[in-house]
Amino acid sequence: MALPTLRTERLLLRSLHLTDLDDLYEYAQDPAVYNGGMWQPYASKDAARKHLEHLISLYTKGLMWWAIEHTTDHKMIGRIELSHIDRADKKAEISYALHQDYWQQGIMSEALNKVLDYAYATMQLNRIYAVTLTDNKKSCKLLEKFNFQREGHLREYSQVKGYAEDVYLYALLKSDLTSS
Repeated sequence: MALPTLRTERLLLRSLHLTDLDDLYEYAQDPAVYNGGMWQPYASKDAARKHLEHLISLYTKGLMWWAIEHTTDHKMIGRIELSHIDRADKKAEISYALHQDYWQQGIMSEALNKVLDYAYATMQLNRIYAVTLTDNKKSCKLLEKFNFQREGHLREYSQVKGYAEDVYLYALLKSDLTSS
């Protein structure tokens, strides 16, 4: 199944392209962005290119990693992804990152709303969950805005930046959409 292109008022959520390299490298290297995330910045632009090529190759295997393109400037300003998709249990993990220049504009809310709608309505998923570092207040606030429930505090869950980090586990059930 090919990754569908999704549109919102200001955004185009689409598959990654090799031409996204500069934009991907730019936001992924920003300490304000990667310090809240669970990844390390790229060691070099060549490493970013290799990762981008690898991701693009995974679309044929069902990768659901959308580039977030701002329709005004046609710049890739971030990404949003559904991963660990389990069709039998009707669940998936959601993760995202956004260029710092676009924070506090409702852009990630717009992207998240569109992907959640796709996940529940089209993919017929029941549970979307997210794992976020406990000190990533912006991500916690975004998830809570969408009525994700904090289900747990997982101690030393993931190796990030060379040491074990605590995370919060959030989830949103399809039934939460109708009860809120």
